[in-house]
Amino acid sequence: MKRNTAKNKIRLVEQIFIFAFITLYTLAAALVSLHRYWQYNAFWYDFGIFEETVWKLSRLQLPIILNLHPPQGRLVWIDHFNPSSVILTPFYWITDRAEIILIAQALFVGLSAGIAYFISLKTIKNGLVRTSLIVSYLGFVGLQNALFTDVHNIVFAVLPLMLATWAIYNKKWKLFWLFLLLVLGFQENMAAIGVGLGLFLILRKERNLKIGLLTIVLSLLWGIFTIKLIIPFLKGASYSYQPFMPVVWHEWITRFFLPANMKLKSILVTLATFGFLPIGSISTAPLIIEHYLERFVLNAAGTRWDLGFHYNALLSPIMFLASVEVIRRLQINKKINKLLPLWGLLTIFIVIFLHRFYLHGPLMLATHPIFYEHTKRSKFMSDFTSAIPKDGLLMTQNNIATHFTHRKTILLNKQYDKIQPDVIAVDVRAGQNANNFFPLTPSDSQSLVASISADPNYSKNIFTNDQLIFMRK
Repeated sequence: MKRNTAKNKIRLVEQIFIFAFITLYTLAAALVSLHRYWQYNAFWYDFGIFEETVWKLSRLQLPIILNLHPPQGRLVWIDHFNPSSVILTPFYWITDRAEIILIAQALFVGLSAGIAYFISLKTIKNGLVRTSLIVSYLGFVGLQNALFTDVHNIVFAVLPLMLATWAIYNKKWKLFWLFLLLVLGFQENMAAIGVGLGLFLILRKERNLKIGLLTIVLSLLWGIFTIKLIIPFLKGASYSYQPFMPVVWHEWITRFFLPANMKLKSILVTLATFGFLPIGSISTAPLIIEHYLERFVLNAAGTRWDLGFHYNALLSPIMFLASVEVIRRLQINKKINKLLPLWGLLTIFIVIFLHRFYLHGPLMLATHPIFYEHTKRSKFMSDFTSAIPKDGLLMTQNNIATHFTHRKTILLNKQYDKIQPDVIAVDVRAGQNANNFFPLTPSDSQSLVASISADPNYSKNIFTNDQLIFMRK
């Protein structure tokens, strides 16, 4: 009786710690994201395009995005097909402010960690091991970077993916199909995740051949239907994100690891975050290999190769699942089971080292007073955007457009004279992030400003020497 009471007390302390950790993490993610937005460090690509999509859906409007084909616009699904974003619309019934999508993203990740903990309670015997898994899940710098760099639809997919995993362990197959459909619906290439889940169901010890095969078939049909039919039909052209196929056979292998300073480092840091356990999971190997195949082998963009941006977000639930599968096998052996708490403790130290000292996880910014001071120093940008006229078609730069997603807005365009925006607002201060001017370069933007200044169809309002507002006469 006393032993059971002591165990219950330890379990209670564990749960208080876990849910306090998840709550603080979610709060830190929301704070860092919000302040980056208020500091004008969030960009229309990808914040604006996704936020505007969800906001329009919440208003029962088709998500036609002007900037995809200015000035008429095109349906957002010519770029990525993500109908599952409709589940986010209730957030805009609470408030009309664009910032709510940043809070929603942090909440989805926090809730996914909570689901991960419930899975670990069902499958993992030791409390320290369970704790280490949640620390790894949230402490993974790739997930932190996903939360740090604006808003992305695949980051929201981590919650239904964890719910689908929970449904597998609890044999809730009707719910599994619902969660799987939500996962697929966050992006057309999530079909590969569905195929990986299907193979997981076939390869794991508690094999479920029928549901595994149905999952693979459904996912493949989704990928083919969206990439080959829906998107080309809506776009009137082929799918934009065609794979970068290897030319010679050995590139299928070398591209996985080279350049080593980016790809191999990303793989090793990710595995180290989860105590290298995912290496021992055969059932989740297809999920892991598919993930890196898509990013490293079939894509030539260097931004997808390291731990930056949002491309690593799905690795947290994938590596968590792989770790759980390995631990379930190891804890059967009494001798190895006694060593698992030591593994858990070492893994926690590894995560802390990677986060705090080696990779400097971005969510630490939530504890730095200087970070919040920078928000105060950015007030001059808020003063500038407040002076921009509220009506008509606005053309502005990448970081300013995020604050005008609920009005007609396009990004800087060399063909402004054909588009004829009613208002053009630019901030041409030296030393800015070059991405502020995307899709133009800073020098292109300077040339554009010179052209508009000489255009008799526009009057110039000099807000400051570097901040200009042009009005079409």
